[in-house]
Amino acid sequence: MEQDNIAFSHEEMARLRRLLDEDDIRNLATRYAHYMDHGYIDRMPEIFTDDIVCEYGPYGVWEGIDTVVSNYYQVKDDLGGKSFAAMHTGGTHWIAFSDRNNARGRRQLVDLLLTREAEENPILWLAIYDERYRRTETGWKICHTRLQFFWPERHLSADFPGDFP
Repeated sequence: MEQDNIAFSHEEMARLRRLLDEDDIRNLATRYAHYMDHGYIDRMPEIFTDDIVCEYGPYGVWEGIDTVVSNYYQVKDDLGGKSFAAMHTGGTHWIAFSDRNNARGRRQLVDLLLTREAEENPILWLAIYDERYRRTETGWKICHTRLQFFWPERHLSADFPGDFP
């Protein structure tokens, strides 16, 4: 029997759709990190919904895309306005779907501050992004993000780790 002639079952097609959606969400998270590091703040509406809520612990709660973009421009200015003043690295992106158009995810963050001297520790934060994603007309976007900070200071929400997924 030739493998090329085997049709996918309905369950396999649904699994392929889910894998494509997971890949789109992971790509979204990767683009967010690159946009931050490159300083492409004007491209944040590609990443976040208009009604985005960002809960950033010691940095406060930012609501709405206009506030988020404005605050990220301030962060960029505070870091000298240069690309790659910081690097956002991470991994272990865990995604769970609640339905066809909504998902939750967690991914790790190692936030490196590259403006420090060589003898200084470049790690600014070790944290976890605790996020919700929504499928929109233009693809998947982050609609809610909460940073759970672990090091060098702990700033955790009262319900962390919760019942994820």
